[in-house]
Amino acid sequence: MKVTLLFKSDSKIKMMIEDVDVGFVNALRRILVSEIPAYAVDHIVVYENTSQLYDEILAHRLGLIPLSTPLNVTKEVTLSIEKEGPCIVYSGDMVSDDELINPIIPDIPITKLGDNQKIKINCIATAGIAKTHAKYQTCLVFYKYFPVIEINKKCDLCGVCVEACPRNVLEIKNDSIETANIEECTLCRSCEEQCDLKAINVSYDPRKFIFTIENYGNMSIKDLIEVSTSIIEEKCDNFITALAGVAEHGQRR
Repeated sequence: MKVTLLFKSDSKIKMMIEDVDVGFVNALRRILVSEIPAYAVDHIVVYENTSQLYDEILAHRLGLIPLSTPLNVTKEVTLSIEKEGPCIVYSGDMVSDDELINPIIPDIPITKLGDNQKIKINCIATAGIAKTHAKYQTCLVFYKYFPVIEINKKCDLCGVCVEACPRNVLEIKNDSIETANIEECTLCRSCEEQCDLKAINVSYDPRKFIFTIENYGNMSIKDLIEVSTSIIEEKCDNFITALAGVAEHGQRR
């Protein structure tokens, strides 16, 4: 397997993965999206709520606030809110008993309090995975096959394919049609459909993928990749162990 970095920021990474099949990249995507442990508010204890929102609505809003998540999450964490109106209660008003676990975005509005309205709530955050509830999801992940664009000798440089491309992938350069940014191709085949001479063919490499991860801030991209690869290794080890057990049982019979 070969991995080439195409783009990286604090919240997004795009890389090219080669010499693997679609089963591997899809398994990696599914683990990143649904099996990375993260913190989220799981239940609340309401001591006082005279706001306009029912306790259940507050619980729903609080559960969807993304929380920072360190590695090796295990314990429960309590985040407390105690506010009196008139004011707007924001996610940044949640006071955590663990300095490593806090709302990632401090200005998410929770509710608005009028005169003499109060809320006093303890939010109990636990670690979970998005396979059980979407509030635990840590990132958005998607991939696509690496595009392959071939232009044959029938091309007369009319430029129709260049104009048809919605992502500006093609350009006329040095008396030929060339690809300017092949990674941006979405395999829509608009260029191919507009060419009456059938001079252009759009396909993809089945062993080469453009893989993109966008995190929600719960965990860094680095931590997400490390945890996901560890989960894949553990699943493979468990499968090999189970397979060996089945083979041994079959031999005994």
